[in-house]
Amino acid sequence: MLRGISRSSITVLRFSALVILLLAGYILITQHSQPRPPRLDTILQSTNSEGCLDFLTGEKVVVSVKTGATEAAEKIPPLMQTSLRCAQHVLLFSDLAQDIESYKIHDALDTVSPSIVDNNPDFKFYRDLKSLWEKQRDVSAMKGAKSPEDSGQNAAWNLDKYKFLHVMEKSWAMKPDMEWYILIDADSYIFWSNMLVWLQTMDPSKKSYFGSEVNVGGHRFAHGGSGIVMSGAAVKELVVKNRGVAEAWDGMIRERDMCCGDLVLGVVFQELGIGLKDVWPLMSGESPWSLPVGRGTSEYGCRPMLTLHHLSPGDMRALSGFERLRLGSSDPLTHRELFMKYLMPQIEFQLPRENWDNLASDPGEFGKTGGVSANAATFTECAQACEADSNCFQYTHHGSTCHIGMSVRLGHEREADEDGMWESGWNLTRLGEWMASQPPCDQIMFPAQDS
Repeated sequence: MLRGISRSSITVLRFSALVILLLAGYILITQHSQPRPPRLDTILQSTNSEGCLDFLTGEKVVVSVKTGATEAAEKIPPLMQTSLRCAQHVLLFSDLAQDIESYKIHDALDTVSPSIVDNNPDFKFYRDLKSLWEKQRDVSAMKGAKSPEDSGQNAAWNLDKYKFLHVMEKSWAMKPDMEWYILIDADSYIFWSNMLVWLQTMDPSKKSYFGSEVNVGGHRFAHGGSGIVMSGAAVKELVVKNRGVAEAWDGMIRERDMCCGDLVLGVVFQELGIGLKDVWPLMSGESPWSLPVGRGTSEYGCRPMLTLHHLSPGDMRALSGFERLRLGSSDPLTHRELFMKYLMPQIEFQLPRENWDNLASDPGEFGKTGGVSANAATFTECAQACEADSNCFQYTHHGSTCHIGMSVRLGHEREADEDGMWESGWNLTRLGEWMASQPPCDQIMFPAQDS
């Protein structure tokens, strides 16, 4: 068969066969030598002695914490020892430069123009704070100080709105060209493993801005206490390509009567053409004791946890302890798991509960959590009213009023007042039946990144 083929043709055939063999060998070798990305269950199960992920270290993620000098000593150490114990790059900002234990706190406002500091009434608190610190090295006496213009306004809160843009400028200056920047308050809690798993699914070179949406005056922005997640590309646009943005806004914040710094940040992003991607309820302004579960708030369910807000130091230690107990779990922590394994045992511990408010009187998000009330002379009558209402999962009796809740919340201790004792109960039978009817969390999904 080969007699009719020239020697040159045979040479070409041999060369072609050799090339095919080399390519096949290269593909075979690279398939075995290049590690494949670890599966999600492998990522979550592989942790070190501190309970930190081995595969996802957050080496390109910056967390900027914003606090105030009168609360920093109380809040920063617990935050760093719990939620952020695995974070590699944490920057701490306040309205006063100081060292607390081993943590260095940066003054977020030390580059504000003296003309603003000296003449803007919102900065009187800042001036007094620095003066007292220089004299006494203790500013605790200024906790709860009121605004010189409005005795109903907290002076530290009025000052806080000027920090946001300066914090982002300083965060970039200290940690430039990182992939992700997260801004939180000192009483915010990040579920760090879940956060890193989510961030690795997205492209930091896209200009992205995530959070729990708030709308004020037609401006959509991410609620600061729930946490704000920004891609490196978005922050670069904010503070590098738009250099001097913080200084430019220092005067406009008061002129425009801006309520808060998260609104300011959102407006600037909006002007830059970077829209908010709402990721509520994964990033949430709720705390563990206010987190609702039930028919009225089915949005939570199988959604993974990213952040919570308004945690006390004790709340942080307790929640961190729970997270450590589930080390090695192959699934991200969901709202349902947190409720069933962390909150329900606390509810079942004492039923009913005196001097306790389970927030049944609070309408909650979109008015679907509670807020229904009826007359009831006794706690027993209140329990009967809940039983008669098929939507009732919990109830609170106070004075002669029975508050009905359509979702279950843990609530908090509350002492009696002039109207009487606060007493709370839960319809666990109804809740159990509802939970049993819910589909299993077979597929846990994180929010997608819009292009």
